Amino acid sequence: MTDRAAFAPLARPSTLVGHRPPRPGMGNAAVVLAMLWAPVAIGDDRVTVGLAGVYRTGGWTPVVVERDAVADDPAGNAAVAVWADDPDGQAVRSPAAPLETTSAGTRLARLRVRIGRPGGLLRIEYPVPPTAADGGTAGQGGRGQVVPLGRPLDPLERLIVVIGDLPAVTRAARLVVREGLPRARIVTASDPSALGSEALDFSAADAIVVCGRAVAAAGSGATAGLTGIDQWVRQGGRLVLVAGASAVEPAFAASPAAAWLPGPPGRRGRVERLVPLRRATAIETYARAGRPLDRAALDGLQTPLLADSRGLEGMIEAYEGTAPGDLPLVVRSPRGFGTVTWVGLDLDQGAFRNWSGSESLLVELFGGRPPAENAGRTGEAVAQGQDLTGQLRAAVDQFPGVGAVPFEIIAGLSLLFIAFLYPFDWWLVSGGGGRPWLAWVSLPLMVAAFSGATWWVARSWKGDQWRASRADLVDIDQSALREPTRAGEAGADAVGIVRGVSFAGVWSPVNDRLAVSAAPAAETPAGSSRMAVSWLAASGRGMGATDSATSHPGLATADYRAEDHLTGLTGVPIAADSSRLFEAEWVAPATAPALTVSLRRGAQGTLTGAVENRLPFPLADCILLHAGWLWDVGDLPAGGRFDAGGGRGPRSLAGGLTRRTTVKDREVNERWDTASRDATRILEIVGFHAAVGGAGYTALEAGRLERLDLSPLLEVGRAVLVGRGPPGTAWRQTAAGAGAVPEAAGSDRGLWRIVIPVEARAP
Repeated sequence: MTDRAAFAPLARPSTLVGHRPPRPGMGNAAVVLAMLWAPVAIGDDRVTVGLAGVYRTGGWTPVVVERDAVADDPAGNAAVAVWADDPDGQAVRSPAAPLETTSAGTRLARLRVRIGRPGGLLRIEYPVPPTAADGGTAGQGGRGQVVPLGRPLDPLERLIVVIGDLPAVTRAARLVVREGLPRARIVTASDPSALGSEALDFSAADAIVVCGRAVAAAGSGATAGLTGIDQWVRQGGRLVLVAGASAVEPAFAASPAAAWLPGPPGRRGRVERLVPLRRATAIETYARAGRPLDRAALDGLQTPLLADSRGLEGMIEAYEGTAPGDLPLVVRSPRGFGTVTWVGLDLDQGAFRNWSGSESLLVELFGGRPPAENAGRTGEAVAQGQDLTGQLRAAVDQFPGVGAVPFEIIAGLSLLFIAFLYPFDWWLVSGGGGRPWLAWVSLPLMVAAFSGATWWVARSWKGDQWRASRADLVDIDQSALREPTRAGEAGADAVGIVRGVSFAGVWSPVNDRLAVSAAPAAETPAGSSRMAVSWLAASGRGMGATDSATSHPGLATADYRAEDHLTGLTGVPIAADSSRLFEAEWVAPATAPALTVSLRRGAQGTLTGAVENRLPFPLADCILLHAGWLWDVGDLPAGGRFDAGGGRGPRSLAGGLTRRTTVKDREVNERWDTASRDATRILEIVGFHAAVGGAGYTALEAGRLERLDLSPLLEVGRAVLVGRGPPGTAWRQTAAGAGAVPEAAGSDRGLWRIVIPVEARAP
């Protein structure tokens, strides 16, 4: 535990331009020990960073601070804040979180931060409580401690979170990534509430596996964690639910996990009864198992028979019987912007624990083995920060009227300056018998003249006005399940959910400080939202990226802070002739349907029926996507209608999104331009990255933007209408010395995606 004097640099403001004040640190031995154990125990506190000590730079990371009640501050400190470095090495203060008393008698606080560089430090702060002496205002910089961070996940590493005990996941980890890339990391917990309670806590996870028996054993104590996982799924996560006979246990049925069972459209899934599994042929075939399941293991094995099994929403991928609805064993279904894959077998029990087919079965549940193509090229690109996140960041970091000074002009001015110094100045001073006194006049004049010329050239290319840029994405899911209304539950009667993701940049001509905040735009049909605003950086190990060995050198070196509830940032330093980039993501219940829909699945995945725009504004350049097909809708005005059964009909989805053309009777894909700076086009490809071939087409991974990929929904009874409309996020950017920053040029356009339910084809 450090004393207040050692923590003083946090309490006083640092200079805008210059060196940072020294920070308290720890020796190398302490850093090595911190990498080996989690949580880290320093002084009176136990601090856990990430999911069981595993974290990813650039993403939201949970931080849990636990204190013994007997060691609590007698002054009454009741809150905790955390300082974490951004990619420039500047500390960002999180909103303070209350220290709440747990059932074990300890005091615990949960916070969320973003870590901008590996191997840095977290600084814990206990704000001073308000007193009558200071007029009731709380000071900053109470007792604190420094927590060294261990090594984060590699940029190429995938993270799988397992709730329960499932050994086959560890064996399958080597098969869910492409050859040449690191094996997936596994984090295991018996109680999900120990990992987190909100979607942001699980943002580092690429997939989550939940075992029904673990849920039943944890009982009501797992409710908070399961609720956080459910939020994560609805916002684009991929969940695997392993629940056979455990699905009928009362503790499971009373938990939030019961909502993940497959059910008919608009209703929760329900187990009608348990039936014996007499043959394992279907599951062996689905798993592509090299060894059959021991027939003795089938004795007494029971699997759930789902109610209304012939009308389940989603896709039945494995079943016993003569028809999919006889006895479904694997069902992949949509939930919000994510998917839930249910397997009606307790793979964590009995013969399944040692069956080699459990390994390949899990690989299929995760979506199958990835293609091997472009593995080396993709790995090299990501390591250098060249994923699609980095490409989008570069696109946002472009400002109208601001450009780099051409090299030819810089070189010309440099050579001219050298020529004036010698031989011109030498001739002027030494010619005609020598006039050395002229050097006192000529040298200052030349320096002043060339300095003025340099300033004029810089202003000609960069300008002297504040500039802004942005890229916007809005997703609406109007097919979300209507959950049973709970007393006091906000948004229980909402039509669906709305998600906004926005990226903004600010370019400054002077040294200043920024206050940045965001909120859903008035045009969005959104209710009360949960907002998360932070800095934007590229992934990988390149300069300025989140996994760079050293922080990116910056001229503005001052700490800043996040606003309460993560709605914005205040005191962000920005240097002259430089830019700052930010990102915001919010989720809210939908207050009204965006479309009137009557779509039905036809033969070979085509659609019949129509959609009608109920938004108060037109959508331009619309396309409709479902399964492997794409319909060119065109402009859809407010109240406008599109009939999927009319017109030219659909074309290939991959061909349409990649802008495939025909040249001399051959189809040719338009090669993805990794140097493109069209932010809207990048978001369009990110949004259906898997559908266009993934890294096989772009040669780039999606990176942290993978959560925005709606490709899995297209195969499980969902269609997506994509169009361009007004931005869905309203940014407010204010400079301390210049006032409000002007709106970005072209900020009247954003990409809108509306997830639509599709009725199954009539038998």
